[in-house]
Parts: sequence; C-alpha cells; structure tokens
Amino acid sequence: MKRIEAFRRGDGAHRGLSDWYPENEAALKAALDAHQPFDTGWYGSKHEIASARIWSADGDSINIEVSVSDDFDTNGTGSRTTTEWTLESVAEAVDAAWDSADEDRKDNEPYIGFSIHDSTGAWVETYILSIGKYDTPPGDSYYWWGWQHDEKDDVGIPDPRIPADAVEAFEKFADLEDGKELTVNGWTIRRW
Repeated sequence: MKRIEAFRRGDGAHRGLSDWYPENEAALKAALDAHQPFDTGWYGSKHEIASARIWSADGDSINIEVSVSDDFDTNGTGSRTTTEWTLESVAEAVDAAWDSADEDRKDNEPYIGFSIHDSTGAWVETYILSIGKYDTPPGDSYYWWGWQHDEKDDVGIPDPRIPADAVEAFEKFADLEDGKELTVNGWTIRRW
C-alpha cells in the first residue's frame, strides 16, 4: 500500500477531519484518481481533538477510521467504508465516521458537564458531575468535581455573580439529570 507523503507532515486538516489542507487534498485526490491501494496514515486536525486514517488495501473499497477525545481524555472511535472514489464521498464518509466516534466518546464519558450562562448568553461558569470511578476529573483541564470557579481560595464554589437561588436550582437540576436546560433569574444551565 502506498503511503501518501503529504500526510506525513503536520496536521492533515484544518477545522475538521475532511477540511484537508490544499496539499493534502491534492495528494488524496491523486490517490483516488489512481484507484490503487493507498494509506494516508493517521492525521490530525489543527482545531479538533480528533484524527483520521483513510486507506484502501485492495483498490476497491476505501476504509475510514476516526479517533476522538475530549478535555477529560475520553476516547471514541468510528469507522466507515465507501466504494465511491471521489473526494466528496470520502469527505462524507469521514464526517459520518467522526459522528460515530463522537457518539462512542459520549457513551464512554465518566462525567456530566454543564455550562452556566448569564442573561447575555455568555458562558460564565462550568459545573461537572462524576458518573464514573474517578476521585478527580481525568485529563488536564479540570481538577475537581462540581463548580469550576477557582478564584484564590474560592475553589469549588460557584461564581459569586450567580444568585444563590439559581445555584441551588442548578445543583438540583444537575443531580436529577432532568432535561437539557433550566433558566432561573436570567441565568441558564445547559447540559453539554
């Protein structure tokens, strides 16, 4: 199987896994036009925690594998196969495999995450609950469960701008996992 050289250097895509850089897209198109076995190897996206591999071992079908992660190091994988040798069909298969990988990642999450928004809609606070076996959140982005406000000695308590009745309602809402969104006094909690 011929390795596509353009995918050996840096990220292969910009904002998504099928948003290939021009050099990578041209090399992939050439491989598709040749209709011979090829392999991109694993390539990443500059702006996503995701990677993909596009390959054909037989010159007949094209295999797509996608791997994703998140700030908690939760992994997910997905795959698709296509027999259409066009950039458009490969891009659709990459996107479908990515969706599948993201759903798998969600199934593997050891947490439930919530964003707290003020009356302008700005995300001002984060609330995270454990549903797994971890004492602290996995990954390198969060260091404790619950409210993420961390101003000096106020670690683990909510942002002081959020009214006490909203805090109480949000904690109850999160514990019940009842719905996707709740608004109290102009403040809104949304499940990720």
